[in-house]
Amino acid sequence: MFRGKRLPTLRQLEQKCVRDYRKYSDTVAVSCAIYHLFSKNPEIASYVGIEHELENDEGKNISPDLVATYESDRKGLIFELKWSLPFDEDLLEKEVKELRKYAIPCSNWRKPSDHVDFHDLILICHIDDVQRTVDMIKKISKDAKYDFLGKEGFAVWSWTITLPKMGERKEELRLFPVYGRTRNQKIETLINQSGGILFSEDVLTYLRFSFTFVRQKPPIQYVMTILIQNIFPSFQQKPDRDFYEIHIDLIYERAKAFFPSWHKYNAETVQIKRRWIREALEKLWELKLCEKILGKPDWWRIPIPTLRTRKPIQSVLCKKISKEYLKRLKKRRPRGRLGVRPVRPKGPRRERPLTDFFK
Repeated sequence: MFRGKRLPTLRQLEQKCVRDYRKYSDTVAVSCAIYHLFSKNPEIASYVGIEHELENDEGKNISPDLVATYESDRKGLIFELKWSLPFDEDLLEKEVKELRKYAIPCSNWRKPSDHVDFHDLILICHIDDVQRTVDMIKKISKDAKYDFLGKEGFAVWSWTITLPKMGERKEELRLFPVYGRTRNQKIETLINQSGGILFSEDVLTYLRFSFTFVRQKPPIQYVMTILIQNIFPSFQQKPDRDFYEIHIDLIYERAKAFFPSWHKYNAETVQIKRRWIREALEKLWELKLCEKILGKPDWWRIPIPTLRTRKPIQSVLCKKISKEYLKRLKKRRPRGRLGVRPVRPKGPRRERPLTDFFK
C-alpha cells in the first residue's frame, strides 16, 4: 500500500481509503456516462452491451467493459475502464500488455458470426494514473507485438468530476483525450472539443440510481458502504429487536434485485458478485460491526442500525479500516529504530581474538 521504511500515518491511510472509494465511484459514473451517450445518440455509436462477450481470432473469449458499433455495425468500439492501476512498473507493464487481447480482430459483435471491418480500443483511466500509464504505453509500443498501442485506433481518455459547491456550481463530469485517437470521426469531434465531453449533474444523478458497480473488483470499503447504506436497511426488522439474523444468500438475492445486469435483465450476471459481499461481511465482522452466528455457517447477526454516524459512511469505515490496518502493520514491524534492519558491512567477516572477551 505504501512504499518506504517508515510506517504510514493514520491520516495517510484514511486519505488513500477514501480516495480509492471515490476513484471507483467515479469510474462507475464514467461507465454510466458512456452508456448514456450511445443510448441517446446511436448515430455516434450503437450500444451493444456491458461485459458483452466477444471471441478474438486467437480463440479467446473476452468481455470488455463496454462494447459498441458504428457505421451500420461495420466498425466496432471497445472500452476498457481502470479505476486503479499499479504503481509497480512490472505490474503496470503487465496490465498494459493485457490490452493486446482486445486489439485482436473479434467476432460476436451482434450475433455469433458477426465480424466488423475493424474496431477501435479506448482505455479510460483515472487522472492520477494516466501519465505513467501513457509513458508505459509509449515504451511498450516499440515492441512489434504491441505496436497497436502507437497506431490510429487506440486511444487513452481520462476524466474530471467537478464536485458541487453550495450555491456556486453543480456536479459535472468531463471526459477528455490524453493519447492517440479512434477512427470514429464523430467521437473524435466530441472528445476534442473545448472541455471534452460534458455530462451534467441531472444525467449523473439519474444514472447512479441504476448502476453502482463496474466489472473491475471494487475496494472493500465501497461494498461495505453499499451494504450498510442500501441493502441492510431493506430487510424487514422487528420493532422489539436491535439486530436481525440473515443468511448471505438472502443478502445476495436482495443485491441482485437492487443491482441487476447492465445489459440483459434476464441474464444471470449481475453487477455485484457474491464473493465481494462475503469479503465485506468478513471485514465488518473484523471491525465488530456485525457478528457471525456460531454453528450456522454463512449466517450473520446485523445490528440495527449497523453504523450510527452523521458523517459519510465511507469516511467512518475508512477510519476504522485504517486503524485496524495500522495496528496490524505495527505488530509485524521489526523491533529497533524506525523498524530498519541493520546493514551488515560488505567484505569478509573479521574474527575477534579471544583475548577481547577477557578484558
